[in-house]
Amino acid sequence: MDYRIQSPVSRWLENKGLKGNYDYIALPGASRNFLSEGKLAMIETSLKLHQIKEVYLIHHEDCGAYGLGNLPVEEQLKKQQEDMYQAAQIIKERYPHLNCHLAFVYLDGSIIELPTDR
Repeated sequence: MDYRIQSPVSRWLENKGLKGNYDYIALPGASRNFLSEGKLAMIETSLKLHQIKEVYLIHHEDCGAYGLGNLPVEEQLKKQQEDMYQAAQIIKERYPHLNCHLAFVYLDGSIIELPTDR
């Protein structure tokens, strides 16, 4: 949802060979409050309509939904990463055939992929 990360994320997905082949759902806080805010329903819709095989949970530095911009970026990542792991676990439990990928975008445009398990 944040304009600051749109170009880096688009390039990153294109470099993964996904250009024009994904449903892009941008929600504040991505994995934050995953079940209570109906975010799983978005994945269920993509699964039903487009038979998706993968889900990418992408978070970013200085996310307003988290309100952690005053913290060092590694602390921001740590908190968001915890939510990504929880969301990935929920997705895997409900849809074991879906591959879940986690990534974090820095405001300089760099993106790191995170392990999906702890």
